[in-house]
Parts: sequence; C-alpha cells; structure tokens
Amino acid sequence: MLLRLPVLRLQWSTFDILTSHFLRSTTKTSGSTAIALVLLVALSSAANARPTGLPSAVKPQLASPQPTPSAALPDPKTAKEFNQRGTSGVQNGDLDGAIADFSQAVRLKRDYATAYYNRGTVYASTGNVRAALADYTQVIALKPNNAAVRYSRGLLRANTGDRPGALIDFQQAAALFKQEGNTVFYQKAQDYIKQLQAV
Repeated sequence: MLLRLPVLRLQWSTFDILTSHFLRSTTKTSGSTAIALVLLVALSSAANARPTGLPSAVKPQLASPQPTPSAALPDPKTAKEFNQRGTSGVQNGDLDGAIADFSQAVRLKRDYATAYYNRGTVYASTGNVRAALADYTQVIALKPNNAAVRYSRGLLRANTGDRPGALIDFQQAAALFKQEGNTVFYQKAQDYIKQLQAV
C-alpha cells in the first residue's frame, strides 16, 4: 500500500530549482562542461500519465549537456554521446531507446552520475520507481555530498511508503543544504522531516 503524502507534492518552480541545484553540484564536483536542463515536454501521452504514488506536480527533467538532435548522433561511441542521444530520445518520445542509451553510457563509464540520474528520471516518469531509486542511489554513491539527489530520492521513497528511508534522505539533504548555505531547501527538507515524523 502506498503512503499518500500530499505534503510532498512539489510546485514546478521548486523542482526546477532543485534540479538546477543538482546540476550545479554535479558540474562543480565533476569538472565537466556546463550542464543544461532539458524540460521533457515531448513525452508521449502514455508516458505523461503519472504513475500512482508519484508527486503529480513533478515533471521529469534530465541532466545533460546541450541536447544534440538524434540524427546528429547516429552511431555514438562515447558515454557522453550515448547520454546526449538518450536525452534527444526522451525529447522525441523514445523512452525505451533513451533508457538503452543511458544504460550504454553507464556501461562505458561506470562513474557517470549524470547518465544514472537521467536514466533514473526516465524510470520514474514511466512508473519504474524501483529502478529509479536504484539509479538515484548510485548517483549518491558517486556524489555523496549532492543534497539535491538525496532530496529527490527522499520524495520517491516517501511516495512509495518508505517513511524511514525518506526521513534519512531528508535529514542528510537538510544537513548538506545547510552546509551549502541553501536556506530555501534546508527549510523545505526540515518541513518534510517534521511532516514525516508526525505521521
């Protein structure tokens, strides 16, 4: 049975800020080139149907270098190229192809946090919460000081009824947000902690 916590529903602007924070953290720690947000407005209508138990206001977003049209990467060879083609596949509504490309990216580069994050986001958008949680957990293993992915995993855990796991994620996210001086998300994490403790 899913725990329905309406208090965990995000506004679009909140998720945009959170995802942007994740990307800045990833860019800072990996030294990679600038990472842009890609709003997934091209999802097919079937993919847009929200899976039961996920926050309805959360729109999946990918962390990726500027998207490259799929036609420009007909035969990718590097992890970055597979990640780019996966991002383009999502934009074109090819979620299965995108998952395959993100999977190939992590096969080629096991520590590619961005590809794990992207694949996890697509899994979450298709209702495969278990796989999304596994990918977010891998991102945390690679980027343990990334507050935003801990916060995101906390939201997924709360919506699947894992209150203890969600509580741990929000506590860790709050501590990291506080270290970063991000008072907005520190307070949001603290609010979720209080709400989870009250349930």
